[in-house]
Amino acid sequence: MYEQARHECAVRYLCYLRHKKGLKWFRNYIAEKENLHKYFADYQEQYSLGNRGEWGKWILKGTLSLQQGLGI
Repeated sequence: MYEQARHECAVRYLCYLRHKKGLKWFRNYIAEKENLHKYFADYQEQYSLGNRGEWGKWILKGTLSLQQGLGI
C-alpha cells in the first residue's frame, strides 16, 4: 500500500512539474534523471487524462468522460 501511494505521489509530481514549468523544461529535467523510467508510463497516462499534479488526485482510466458529464 505504501509503495503504491509513493508511486502515485511521484507521478503527480511529474505531472505538476510538466504543467508548471513547461514541456521544454520538463524534457531537460527528465533527460537528466535515469531513475524516472518506472514512473513515466503512469505519468503519460495521468497527464493525458488531465492530471496536473493536484494533491491526492489519481484518475482511473475510463472515468474521465463520466467525470466531465457530472461536471467534476
